[in-house]
Amino acid sequence: MDPIGRRPATLRPATTSAQSEARPVATAAKTTATNAVDQVGRSTFDAPVVKAAAAQPIPGAWRGGPDTEVGKAIAGMINRMRSSDAAGIQLKGDTIESLFTRAIIDNKHVTNDQLLAMTKMTVDQLSDGPEDSAKILKKIPNARELPAHKFTVAMLAAATGVDPKALSQASPGLGMTGAPDVFIFAAPTEGLQRSTALHDFTDYLRGAGLKGMNKAVWGVENRVLSAIVSAVGGGRY
Repeated sequence: MDPIGRRPATLRPATTSAQSEARPVATAAKTTATNAVDQVGRSTFDAPVVKAAAAQPIPGAWRGGPDTEVGKAIAGMINRMRSSDAAGIQLKGDTIESLFTRAIIDNKHVTNDQLLAMTKMTVDQLSDGPEDSAKILKKIPNARELPAHKFTVAMLAAATGVDPKALSQASPGLGMTGAPDVFIFAAPTEGLQRSTALHDFTDYLRGAGLKGMNKAVWGVENRVLSAIVSAVGGGRY
């Protein structure tokens, strides 16, 4: 049997070895944790979500650059639509901006001169007038509260630059289907509401003195015929 004094010496190397192996592991773990904390700090600081979103492009670039008269006019129209209280309203999948862009801005039958003329319209030119307003509100008392009215007012106000509240007050018939002298009603379907909104947009401008808008969008200038084309889903856009 080995002397007692020899036995502890055989255990010491094993203990020392275990401690030596443990130290690098602990150091590596600490380093990894520190790097992870640093990385979290950097990721939070540099996260893409805190960066400003890229500005949305303005439609109609083919009509003229941003420094041209028509380019500035279009930019004003689109920016007013994007900031409108009615920007979130949709009719048959269209917002005021998407319908206006497709049917007016991207419509090659609509001229730059017509777009510029829109910006010179006044609320008085676009008004239903006291007599027609009274007839409309008698048949549709809540006309101004309906989505189709708010949609149409917002689109026309943004295109012309007139105050939307003043336009709604002056023209309760915007977005209503028909005419106060014959029959007028709130369209029951979004498809008819959308076509009415666009036809009111073009026809109120025609009534205000801007000729050719009905023909540019519907293919015919006459008020009644263009309304029929609109109702059956026709158009040049």
